[in-house]
Amino acid sequence: MRKSRAEAAETRARILSTASKMFLDKGLGTVGMRDVMAGASLTPGGFYRHFRSKDRLIAEASSAAFDRAYAMLESETVGKSPAQAVERIISVYLGQSQVSEKPYLCPLAMLGAELSHSDPQVRAVAMNGHQRIVQLIAKHLTHRTRRGSLATASGILSTLVGAVTLADIAPDSAMASAILSNAKVLIKEHILRP
Repeated sequence: MRKSRAEAAETRARILSTASKMFLDKGLGTVGMRDVMAGASLTPGGFYRHFRSKDRLIAEASSAAFDRAYAMLESETVGKSPAQAVERIISVYLGQSQVSEKPYLCPLAMLGAELSHSDPQVRAVAMNGHQRIVQLIAKHLTHRTRRGSLATASGILSTLVGAVTLADIAPDSAMASAILSNAKVLIKEHILRP
């Protein structure tokens, strides 16, 4: 029996959601299509009815993860002064590595090294996500020129991504906390000064 378009769309969305979570939790290289389909409670043979390739799924799952991360960060800035907004973005981003449920994590921090070895369309999605977050930070750096705010925002995001990546591989929670704390202090004391 053939599925309706609505059912097919719901199934595709379920695959995408499952893949996004699994990729962020376990990495791109360790998650196979059979894993994704099993995680979505589907048979492996149905994968190609919804996606042309694993690279296409990775690109779409990464895009969805960036959308969620961006929406979460943007919502944290509502009603805040520019300085409060930037501080909130930093706190939320650095706090993401301590979240046990990871649907909102940024692919840059969780998959950065793997993304660099991915298909060009996947790297393009990652760079688009990077630019969106840089733009979000930059719009709150009102004490700088537009060019200066973009450069500073890029530096802030690079620091955040590096700190979360290192904290994620730290051998213990004390070292992870120190890495995150040091990044926050660096940004506040040296980068955000007018």
